[in-house]
Amino acid sequence: MITPILSLALLLLAVAAVNAFSLTSYSLSTYTITEVPIDNTSIHHEHSTSIGERIKNGESVILIKDLVTPVECKYIIEEVLRQDAAPTSLEKPGLVRVPSRAAAERAANSNIPCADPLSVDVDNLLHAILKRATSVMTEQIPSISEILFNGESVCQLLDTEQLKFSSREPAINIYTPNGEFLAHKDAQAITVLIPLSSPEQFRGGGTSFWSQDSRGHRVEDPTIILKPPSGTAMLFGGCVTHAGISVDDGIRVVLVASFSNATEKSPVIIEHRDIYGDSL
Repeated sequence: MITPILSLALLLLAVAAVNAFSLTSYSLSTYTITEVPIDNTSIHHEHSTSIGERIKNGESVILIKDLVTPVECKYIIEEVLRQDAAPTSLEKPGLVRVPSRAAAERAANSNIPCADPLSVDVDNLLHAILKRATSVMTEQIPSISEILFNGESVCQLLDTEQLKFSSREPAINIYTPNGEFLAHKDAQAITVLIPLSSPEQFRGGGTSFWSQDSRGHRVEDPTIILKPPSGTAMLFGGCVTHAGISVDDGIRVVLVASFSNATEKSPVIIEHRDIYGDSL
């Protein structure tokens, strides 16, 4: 049963930069899944469309609470910081992207510079987290597979290596003071973005989103800004303009993976490239 979430605690998960908005929560199996409309009208149509359609249309961000445990978050952060990966020529000051081992191999084959990849243990954990995320999509939000992956199980596509990822992803992004990721679109079927640092570990930061009817990030402030607790996965579509807000102090660590069905051709459009110019 769908019920509005009105508690102050959950409202603090997302801050409306322009207008107030509502949240809708679905208690599905182990995880609590909350839908956050990017645009005020998207969830007020008596749910005439599915979650998968609203993700595809750039109308909603889906939050999966506690997808990654506190112990896992702490372990990944400690290990990637211990790795002390050096930024590449593609990085802006204050941001380092540490790719998975598979992503680093793909980048090397395409002559794209990237940092040294994750250790084997962290890489295995990252894959397990993606397996968990795609399992939730397949079993608890079936419209994601139906709408975004042509009816094929996204979990099975991951298992059979039939997903294509954005360049240098999956990855762990490490933001230090002044680190940001400028506004962009991922141009994949879906993006999984998981903050591993708790909001208390840094100042500033968070992820901003613009609605589909926005005049653009150069003209308008973001429609919403999300800064959920560590371990909460954010799912959103490839047509959504979003940005990583500059960190003022502390360290913000996030897991990111944007992907589509490998059998589908993604558009390679200038405005759909990430800020580094990586072709998606």
